[in-house]
Amino acid sequence: MLYPHTESRRISLCPASASDAPAAYELLFRMGHGGLPTIDQFVSGFGRGMAAYFLVRLKETDELVGLATISEPNPAGHVRVEVNVRTDQPSGIVRDATALTTNFAFSMWRIRKVYFHVTRSGVESLAFGEEHTAMVREEAVLRDHVFFHGCTWDVTVLAIHREDWNVLGVDLLKQLV
Repeated sequence: MLYPHTESRRISLCPASASDAPAAYELLFRMGHGGLPTIDQFVSGFGRGMAAYFLVRLKETDELVGLATISEPNPAGHVRVEVNVRTDQPSGIVRDATALTTNFAFSMWRIRKVYFHVTRSGVESLAFGEEHTAMVREEAVLRDHVFFHGCTWDVTVLAIHREDWNVLGVDLLKQLV
């Protein structure tokens, strides 16, 4: 039985509310996140279409270092997870945030797959480490799918299936919490 952990030794996933929208926008803006609407549009639609929205905070300082979202589950039993962590943070922070968010999705809903859409280095972008990348499957590459900063970028669609998470993901989580 999975448990929806929201803390590792280094970070906390804190549920975000509408009052957190301006801070979330500022973080994404400073990170250079593409396709952000105006702040008014972002604030008014904050959380819409999401089953969960988390602020990623360092436990030691309570500093906001990222955002994590889980989309509403679709009828096929899939969700999309998006984790954005500041680039000045070590990869272990990305790993913790991604693992906790993925585990939260599998713990809370009867879903079959968690999807990630990434524009950088495929499986490595999840920062799970070599021994746990076997649970991540590359399902598609959408060539020239995103236009940002004057360039087109490929989007790689990654998936973690529940049966893989139940073995390798739980093992990873035990190392983090």
